Amino acid sequence: MKRPYPTYLLLFLMLATFAMLAWLSLARYFAFTSRAFDLGAMSQAIWSATQGKPLIFTVEGISLSRLARHVELFYFLLAPLYALWPAPSTLLILQAGLAVIGALPIYRIATRRLKQAWPAVIIAAIYLLYPVMQTAVLFEFHADTLAMPLLLFALDALDRQAQRSYFFWLVLALSCKFYVAVPVAALGVILWWHGQKRLGWGTLMLAVAWGVVVFGVIRPYFAPPEATYVEATTRSYLSYYFGQLNLTLTGALRLSNAVIVYAPVLLLAWRAPRWLLPATAVILPVLLSSGPGPSFDFQYHHYALGVPFLMMALIAGAEQLHQDVPSSRHWQKRLAMAFCLTLILNSFLVNSPLNVRFYQAQPGSGFGLDTLAGYGRTDRDALKFLWMAPLQASNQPMAADRSLARLVTNRSLLYLVPPENKPHEELLPQVDTVTVDALYDFALLDRNQNLLEGGVQTAFPTIGWLLNQPEWHLVRAQDGLLQFGHENASLWQQVTTEPDDGQLEPVARFNDGLALLDASITPLGNDLFQMDCFWQAERPFAANASYFAVSRLEGLAHSRIVHLPTLAILPVSTWVPNTIIHESFVFTLPANTPAGHYAVKTGWYNANNPFASETDSRSRLGEEITSGYIVIP
Repeated sequence: MKRPYPTYLLLFLMLATFAMLAWLSLARYFAFTSRAFDLGAMSQAIWSATQGKPLIFTVEGISLSRLARHVELFYFLLAPLYALWPAPSTLLILQAGLAVIGALPIYRIATRRLKQAWPAVIIAAIYLLYPVMQTAVLFEFHADTLAMPLLLFALDALDRQAQRSYFFWLVLALSCKFYVAVPVAALGVILWWHGQKRLGWGTLMLAVAWGVVVFGVIRPYFAPPEATYVEATTRSYLSYYFGQLNLTLTGALRLSNAVIVYAPVLLLAWRAPRWLLPATAVILPVLLSSGPGPSFDFQYHHYALGVPFLMMALIAGAEQLHQDVPSSRHWQKRLAMAFCLTLILNSFLVNSPLNVRFYQAQPGSGFGLDTLAGYGRTDRDALKFLWMAPLQASNQPMAADRSLARLVTNRSLLYLVPPENKPHEELLPQVDTVTVDALYDFALLDRNQNLLEGGVQTAFPTIGWLLNQPEWHLVRAQDGLLQFGHENASLWQQVTTEPDDGQLEPVARFNDGLALLDASITPLGNDLFQMDCFWQAERPFAANASYFAVSRLEGLAHSRIVHLPTLAILPVSTWVPNTIIHESFVFTLPANTPAGHYAVKTGWYNANNPFASETDSRSRLGEEITSGYIVIP
């Protein structure tokens, strides 16, 4: 019996692609380097479904159902799986697996139409390597990425004339997001135009009926009073994505993204223009959109719904060329060229091991194993999981920054800080706990190493607000990770000013006019220590000066202590020369600190430096000084 070698190769390619996409997705999650919070919002919504609620998420400052936004009913089907393994990583694995399974219907359609298995494997490989397919999977978690393979199964059923199966997969795809109705409606028009009147009309009516139900019933029913405020109305939604078009400034970028999306299939797809219409019904609005990101960038998920129809155009184009010249291998050469072009684009554009830049990543580039914004994980990232573990099991209302919030999404109320839409004083009184990273270590840089996004100052506004509220106290801290609550203030923080009477002389000077007059560390018992520092500004600081002090126990990992009083209560930009700044705070050492004699090193750092979270020579003002000693018996 002849062995199905093409099938074996296809399965190998699928497993390899799944392993790569799942690994990269999980690597970014465990490295805390996701740019957006979409995965966190979807995780909280799906978790709410396991609690019998209608896909509720609260990160935008209100309790909002996904059914008031994109109407992602498909998430209800994922809830039982999420209940078995309730973590955002579950969704990332499901997304990668479902996307890769989309190669199966492509292989079946191509084998059926081309009557050959090997060309079908090549077409399936083009799908698995398609740049915007992979970037959609690697960008957080989204329902349109899930709809992509569902549409492929619908197209396979259509191709084998299995109408019940066809409509079943269409309904599943439509349940992912309301705008899946756009390509489905275009598909109905194409079927009707090319003679399949009844099927085309049924497809079109299904899409139209779904749109009517979505906009006439589901979204209005679940929309909160603040619907306009959170873009949950049709007008505000359109304004959000299409309200600020400026093609003059971004025309070249939009054109380049169009090339990236279409180029891999055009060598053959132009012979099957009818399949390009449903794809373009998705791709063109994205190219014209003015949403944040920018939303037309190929690195996001917005082009995923066009991929099934681009693949159909590729298959139909190869079939057409094969029929036009049956004795020629011209179509096979074109197919090989399409595969090579796809591989080349993938190797230049997708942040994966197939890309040379993956191995040459600069800090903050977001590529490869970059620990600031890429897939690279540090020991401190592992610490974050351990440090947040006590909060994961509770359902108490809490707020957290974008980095730490991903670990505590399984709760009824979770806000992001700093808040984007509402002030601290409106959101934080509703929660019991706030966790932030004072050394926020996600930083995306441009080619000149200037900060584009993130940076250590991300949490400063929230820290400042909390420290200035008498009802909030620092209750736990380690290596810049801070937990605030309403419990007794064992880790109190304060700063006072007093006139300089000339009795204290600087014992150390840092760059930019910072002087240390005196420092002391006092054991308080119960593993608590008090640190007192007397600082002075030797000249006025600029209004945009953002400096912060950090102390650490030399030789002890994860022992950095951020001086919060002079970071947030009385920042250096407000210091007056010839005035003594008395900073006093209580800190604790990491659990299970070994016995020993530790020197306490203190330094000042520039928060405007993109590498400030590393607290090394790149952002340090001058040199560290020894400010005291701690003896652990």
